[in-house]
Amino acid sequence: KTTLMKHVLETKHGEGGGEAFKCAVIVNDMAELNIDKDLIDQTAFVQSDEVIAMQNGCVCCTLKSDLVEQMIALAKKNVFDYMIIEASGVSEPSQIASLFVECEKDHDHETEHKDAGLLTDVARLDACVTVVDAGEFFANLESVIAGPNAANFPVLLVEQIEYSNIIILNKTDLVSKAQLAAIEAQVSTINSKAKILTAKNAVVDVSQVMNTGLYDPAAFKIPIEQMIEPEVVPECCKRSVERGETPCCKRARTLDSGKSQVLLSSKKLPTTRHQKRFSITSFLYKARRPFHPLRFHESFVEKFFVFVEQGARNKSEGDEDSEENGEDIKRRQEDGAAKQVLRTSTFGKVLRSKGFLWIASRHDMVNNFGQAGNIVTIDGSGVWKALDPAAWTGSEEEKATLRKDFVVPWGDRRQEIVFIGQDLKHDVIQKSLDECLLTDEEFAMGLDGWKATIGDIAVELSAA
Repeated sequence: KTTLMKHVLETKHGEGGGEAFKCAVIVNDMAELNIDKDLIDQTAFVQSDEVIAMQNGCVCCTLKSDLVEQMIALAKKNVFDYMIIEASGVSEPSQIASLFVECEKDHDHETEHKDAGLLTDVARLDACVTVVDAGEFFANLESVIAGPNAANFPVLLVEQIEYSNIIILNKTDLVSKAQLAAIEAQVSTINSKAKILTAKNAVVDVSQVMNTGLYDPAAFKIPIEQMIEPEVVPECCKRSVERGETPCCKRARTLDSGKSQVLLSSKKLPTTRHQKRFSITSFLYKARRPFHPLRFHESFVEKFFVFVEQGARNKSEGDEDSEENGEDIKRRQEDGAAKQVLRTSTFGKVLRSKGFLWIASRHDMVNNFGQAGNIVTIDGSGVWKALDPAAWTGSEEEKATLRKDFVVPWGDRRQEIVFIGQDLKHDVIQKSLDECLLTDEEFAMGLDGWKATIGDIAVELSAA
């Protein structure tokens, strides 16, 4: 990233017919010493631009307000045409992008923001750019790095690729043509809408990353099912819906086990280059009964992946409990390697999976499932829409929106997981997940029966 920043600053903007511009750079480093800022300061053209260091924190969380203040101050100087934020390698782009959202609070904006002002009044977000180290890509994706803060690094790597408009595959001189093609295929699978550039020493045409107008927040809010659905519904399917039936093309590619459904990718979607060359496909697993927490954890998550607990992810780096010795690290890496072999031989190569979980012991909670490489994370993200008062007492429009995924009697509670990978054995994955669902006998017990026999997190928390 720093090499790219130096390249942008050292490029003589305006030569060759291009438009001249002046650029400010904000460099973020988690550490106390901001090495990146020092490197950028050495660029020949730094005197015509402004480089600001922000260290001892992350601009996507602890330094958020400071970042906004710096950008507003720079914008008010009326000197710079562009600002580039070089975030730390552990930053979440989505959190930085959220700073550019219009204030929607119900208050007098002029009075409330008269001192600090709003970032959206002085700047717009042009693009999110992710720089990928081609030489280390697959090693990083399949790694199991020691320590709670780094344990979910593959998930962070994938999220940084997912939330980007432009992806630069750098250090392409360190990989073969075949390896680069495989990296491009996997990156385009993770984010099919991003512009992908290749580079050596981060040298790219600056016009490809500046003033692109590519950022659109709506583009990053795609429902899971749309990932494998055609954007345009065929006429035959429209007629099926008009008759009160399931769309005919979807029916033809839905595999129903009696407990769940697997929805295969639509053949009406254009076949991508990576599908042809690398057998990369996707499918959606859906079910309307909860997982048994123990079976799902032991027979699917822990058996085939390395599970990172939510609490462990949030521990501070200095916690003594978070430190691991050499033997612990070695065991974790060996465990991850063994699970990768088992997972690939059983399911095919699962590159990425994500979605929503309904777990019997967390009946009212939406659980977000995320997997990248070896790592699986499961985080709670509020409650199901069935518990939103507006779904029952709101306007007809509100009720229609909130109830679009409702199925009696459980509302929108469901399993919905999309799997992306190479040579995926969707039937094996479906069978493995089905075995983690409540059996017919367990399902028939109902909510009180589940609380009595399986447990309930809400009851446990209130008792504590």
